[in-house]
Amino acid sequence: MKTYMTPEEHARLHRRRARQTLGLLIAVLALVGIVTVVRAGVKGVATLFDDTQQKAEYEDRLEGLVLFDPLPFNGIENIDDLTLREAAVWGCVYSIQETQGGFDNYNTDPDTEQLLLPSVDVDAYLAKLVGPSFKLTHRSFEMDDMTIEFDETTQCYKIPVTGSVGIFRATVTRLFKKDGLLHVTVGYIPTQSSDDSILNNLSDTPTKYMDYLFSRQSGSWYLTGLTDSETKPESADSAASAAEPAPLAESEVNDAILATAGDSAADSVAASAVVDEAAPADEAAESTPAESTPAESTEASSESPAA
Repeated sequence: MKTYMTPEEHARLHRRRARQTLGLLIAVLALVGIVTVVRAGVKGVATLFDDTQQKAEYEDRLEGLVLFDPLPFNGIENIDDLTLREAAVWGCVYSIQETQGGFDNYNTDPDTEQLLLPSVDVDAYLAKLVGPSFKLTHRSFEMDDMTIEFDETTQCYKIPVTGSVGIFRATVTRLFKKDGLLHVTVGYIPTQSSDDSILNNLSDTPTKYMDYLFSRQSGSWYLTGLTDSETKPESADSAASAAEPAPLAESEVNDAILATAGDSAADSVAASAVVDEAAPADEAAESTPAESTPAESTEASSESPAA
């Protein structure tokens, strides 16, 4: 028996199927939206706690100071003047090398081929480190093994051609806030051996840590002090003690003594057995008379008296 649908029923069936299709599409879109929101949330949380980029930025800003191992200070106006000049000039040089890959955009002295570093670049480097309000009076200064000359005419520093300067390089290990200041814990990695003769760039182990203090000014953080860090390097004594074997427990010592005693007793018994086996053989040898050799018999007969 055939079943016939009226036009109204046929239209109603089409509308129902359309609603089902639309509902399925909405469900799929909702599921995709939920997954996207969850992934974005996880990525946002990971980004929130990931300070790798910030650490790299502070390493670049502090590289010039760490090179010359400044003494602790409270207030940028109390920093050693020579250290600040060294950090400003060489920090700027290293920053240009890192960001631009070289000095192709800079002029050199035609006579000495020294790099000409404009004072405005040094001012810009210092502004990022200590704030735009700080002004450095540019002039020539003496370092341990070289002179950094400032040319008043060109307003440029003449940078000698050299392999490297400074005794440390920076690695930022921690960022935290305390008493309204941002503490940047910096590990000092030596760039030379103890006798200053062989470069030691392969080592990544800091020999000491310092906290650089930054205060917030006009929405940005600027250097305001330097202090000893609570983070301490791993000492050589602790490393040596870690390499030493752990002492035996008392029970293990007793077991070792008993084992040694047992071995000694076993050796004594074995030695006694060997002596007991050898004794009968010696007695038998003493009781058996020695046989005469042919030569001895001949000598005996020749020595007998003649008839």
